[in-house]
Amino acid sequence: MAREDVHHNRKRRHHHQHRHSSRTSHVEHEQRRHHNHEERRHHVATTYLPCVKLRSFSGKGDPNVYLGWEAKVDQIFHVHGVLDEQRVRLASLEFLDYVMQWWHQTLMDIGLNKRSLVVSWNDLKACLRDRFVPPHFRKDLLLKLQRFHQGTLSVDDYFKELDTLLIKVDMNESEEAKMARFVSGLRRDSQDVVKLQEYSSLQTLVHLASKVESQIARKNAFKNSSLDGYYHSSWKNKDKSFSKFPSKDSTFKPRDSKPSTSTSTPKSPTKSSSKKCFK
Repeated sequence: MAREDVHHNRKRRHHHQHRHSSRTSHVEHEQRRHHNHEERRHHVATTYLPCVKLRSFSGKGDPNVYLGWEAKVDQIFHVHGVLDEQRVRLASLEFLDYVMQWWHQTLMDIGLNKRSLVVSWNDLKACLRDRFVPPHFRKDLLLKLQRFHQGTLSVDDYFKELDTLLIKVDMNESEEAKMARFVSGLRRDSQDVVKLQEYSSLQTLVHLASKVESQIARKNAFKNSSLDGYYHSSWKNKDKSFSKFPSKDSTFKPRDSKPSTSTSTPKSPTKSSSKKCFK
């Protein structure tokens, strides 16, 4: 009886171990299957490029041409949700003339371990900036950025110019740093009011500054209209007071205090002769 119990317990343990091992192998099989599926999906994604239309780049013109091309390509990649592994291949397909030759030489240098790998879109942008954006251009942009103020621009135009400079310089500033830079460049009258307000984002700050600018413009317009009315009424009163006096052009003849004496002497009456002549 004891031998049968021992045999039965061994059989149960063996069956339990077999079930546990089969369950473990099933989990491993599912994990391996999921990993293979991810590898196949990644291979398909990197093999078949999405159909997006990009602008070509030939390397001609000033550095602003490249920076404009880069910003436009960035926007298209973001809108279409292009994977980072695909961006380098898609962008390099639009290289023309000298840029195509330069990229071919760059790939050869990478193969000979003369250059670092260009794997991501950011790597390619860094490579292109080193070649087509001279160092002095970035220094000039940095100086312009440090001295940039609103001046006579509207708040909206000032923000657009500031944002364009930040993109060209590739500052990668935090939103708090951008807000501080934006406020420091505002006109003094707007800046004093905006500093007293609360804002949580850059867009909220721009809308707030635009609202403050509109209020200041209305206040100045009312003040100017009031001053114009005051000056107009004061000059009108002066004109009325001046009209009481004769003008310089009018001829004024004062009366004579003494009666005028005539120069001509009156003729005395002629007396008839009383003598008669007798013949």
